[in-house]
Amino acid sequence: MKIRRLTIVIVLMAWLFSTSSLGSLPASAGEGAPGVSAAGSLAFAPGQMVIKFASAEPSEMSVAAFEAAQAAEMLQSLGGSRLRISQNDPRLQLWTVPQGKERELAATMSTQAGVEYAELNSVYRADVVPNDPAYPNQWAHPKINSPAAWDVSTGSNTIVIAVVDTGVDLTHPDLTGKLVQGHDYYWYDTVPEDENGHGTHVAGIAAASTNNSTGVAGMSWGAKIMPVKVLGPDGSGYNFDITDGILFAKNNGADIINLSLGGPSYDSAMQDAINQAHTAGALVVAAMGNSGVSTPAYPAAYNNVMAVSATDPGDALAYYSNYGSHVDIAAPGGEMGYLHDPNGIYSTTPTYNVYMVTQYGYSKNYDYLQGTSQATPYVSGLAALIWSVSPGLTNDQVQSVIQSTAVDLGTAGWDSSFGWGRINASAALAALTLNAATLDPIANSDLDGSYTVNWNDVTGATSYTLEEDDNASFSSPSVRYTGSTSQYAISGQGPGIWYYRVRASNSTLQSDWSNTQSTGVAPAAPSLNAISNPAPLDEYTVSWGTVSGAAGYELQEANNASFTGATTRYKGSSTSYDITGQAGGTWYYRVRAYNVAGNGPFSGSQSTSVPAAPLSEPDLLPISNPQNIGSYTVDWTDVGGASGYILEATRDPYFIDTTVVYSGTASSLPVSGQIPGNWGYRVRANSAAGMSAWSSAEFTLVYAKIRLPMIVR
Repeated sequence: MKIRRLTIVIVLMAWLFSTSSLGSLPASAGEGAPGVSAAGSLAFAPGQMVIKFASAEPSEMSVAAFEAAQAAEMLQSLGGSRLRISQNDPRLQLWTVPQGKERELAATMSTQAGVEYAELNSVYRADVVPNDPAYPNQWAHPKINSPAAWDVSTGSNTIVIAVVDTGVDLTHPDLTGKLVQGHDYYWYDTVPEDENGHGTHVAGIAAASTNNSTGVAGMSWGAKIMPVKVLGPDGSGYNFDITDGILFAKNNGADIINLSLGGPSYDSAMQDAINQAHTAGALVVAAMGNSGVSTPAYPAAYNNVMAVSATDPGDALAYYSNYGSHVDIAAPGGEMGYLHDPNGIYSTTPTYNVYMVTQYGYSKNYDYLQGTSQATPYVSGLAALIWSVSPGLTNDQVQSVIQSTAVDLGTAGWDSSFGWGRINASAALAALTLNAATLDPIANSDLDGSYTVNWNDVTGATSYTLEEDDNASFSSPSVRYTGSTSQYAISGQGPGIWYYRVRASNSTLQSDWSNTQSTGVAPAAPSLNAISNPAPLDEYTVSWGTVSGAAGYELQEANNASFTGATTRYKGSSTSYDITGQAGGTWYYRVRAYNVAGNGPFSGSQSTSVPAAPLSEPDLLPISNPQNIGSYTVDWTDVGGASGYILEATRDPYFIDTTVVYSGTASSLPVSGQIPGNWGYRVRANSAAGMSAWSSAEFTLVYAKIRLPMIVR
């Protein structure tokens, strides 16, 4: 014979606080604040993007440019075209992009000329409806938007819900395979078999096997159930044993502890056990009670407990539900007028005779019950779904997600009947995803080091992290900004191409990285040195200082201080340029640095005067070499008074490395056997009085010959 010890009695919410007018029909039975709010996002086809071009036939060049610049490709050839084209609108096309870059490239390509929009190939689904035959009896699931939540997650089997109650039918076809090792603290053994029926009903609401063509659907399809028996056949039990059961659940890894039970007495030992469970990371969820009063019932009124009131099918507070200052949330508990009333909550009952069957006439296998006890496991099951999607959340954060996404009933905001409102499963799971921000193109047309990086505000985000790198792969990023605003002004940036991405976050979540935007910063203006030419002569050197981040320098020359009609005299990495054979007059110079980003600002100008030459310069005629071969003639005009001519050749466009290829009295030079390259020539006349300035340059391109192998038959 099993022997029980005697302590203070706590009984099922189903009976201790029942105020039902149904006679023998039994009703069955925290703290926190909202904090998490975010917008959900649709899933999308990995590696795909939808693009709408402005033109029905984008040019091959533009298509190739998109492919090269964005690492994107056409999905497939259709009807001989390179594009997969919508039959309804040929401008609408499906592309492939590198996986993981979908959002970034869609945002980038939307800004390209010739593109109306580019977006993800979003996934849409019908709401999940399980095939359990009794699912139509479960009105609460559509009410709390369970099907839409199941589109996101049906629950992980790593989450464990401890049902601290009357035990569970260990062989029920809708619960077997869902159970982990529990314990019996009523009879003190290891077989927590349900002798009442209440615990089995609660377990089925929270996590019955679902989509198995059997019985009912649980709130979390995947969660495991830990049966912890602390109440006896009549639904009553003892504070000490319930405390033991809570600690067992905590010590054995329960993530959620469901307490669909209660009593009127505060018990320090139970509060301490709940505190330990909360500190260990478990979410403790308890029923408010079924007396229709505001008087606190325990454990719902303990600290570190999420207290649940019950709603009817019309979203009103159920007539029996307790209320008060400690209620946190509401969930469907049903409201029945008779046995087997479909306005109750339909769930699993033991497959054998138990107290509820023999004493009250409830059915074996499945039946309807009502109470805050039934509301509580809906909350526990929702918590399991949330942890399945975001396992890194704390218990307080899970509670905050549930409360902040609830449907507000009654008085706006928190009220003593519904707490923060009736649970909304789809909104809760949607809140677990923050949309990625979108970076705007960076306006920095002058390529200086001062510009602002902007992005859109993300619903639910409280902070943004802006990363910067000098390469598009972000192999060595640095955090440039962390804060709540959606822009950041940068000044004093060094030369180069700078890439940016941003991530949104709040106290519990962070988004994917945004698209990437970049801007260039050109080098600063060099300092142009004064030109030393005291004689003056037609030969002098123009020099300037080095500039950080410069890849090269461009020297411009003009015969006027406003640089109208200026020409580029030199472009390269040197910081000086030697000028020879300059024509008479005053010559002005300015220089700028450049890098991969573009050209920086010009320096100030320097000038020098050159005396008039004693001879006019020859006119070098255009070189005729239509086949670009190594044999051609270089011709120039005769100059009166000249005694001869000097002809220079170079493959350098700025005549830095030159070779004198002719010196004599003729006005032409036949060239043969010239090696491949782009050959430039200039000529000047000489006499006893001196030399002319150099002529303008002429260039000809010499191709390399390609000899095909002889075909031997």
